[in-house]
Amino acid sequence: MADTESDRFPLHTAAREGRVAAFEGLLKTDPKLSKRKDDDGRYAIHWAASSNNHEIVLLLANQASFDPDIQDDSGWTPLMISASVPNSEPVLNLLLSRGADVNIKSKSYSKSHTIYFISHLTILICVDNNGQVSQRVILILLQEMMMSQIAYMKLHG
Repeated sequence: MADTESDRFPLHTAAREGRVAAFEGLLKTDPKLSKRKDDDGRYAIHWAASSNNHEIVLLLANQASFDPDIQDDSGWTPLMISASVPNSEPVLNLLLSRGADVNIKSKSYSKSHTIYFISHLTILICVDNNGQVSQRVILILLQEMMMSQIAYMKLHG
């Protein structure tokens, strides 16, 4: 646990470590802290998503200025990060309910990221629809997989 007085990014640290009370106190004291990038080029929301902390993501999502598609310096959104974390369905659902765009691509976009991300979303869709996936959803997922395959082929021959 970092010392808040010597920590240049205490909100980010609290998000990463899952310290909800400390996070909430810091956010109430200075809401603008959530709009600061740390030395890794991430916002607090990215750390909350990577640590799979639903409570902290919810605190941030309830801010008037919340942007579910904010990208870190690598171009990753909170949704992308959350999709790469095991058992992250509650955080994924929250981000999707707040308008997160599943079509944004990161700077380090790759075929493997897309397949992993799509498989997570397919599971979420199946769970939300009691195992029933609409034909439209399947077509969108297939289109995304094909587009990622084309992009991969262009990059890697």
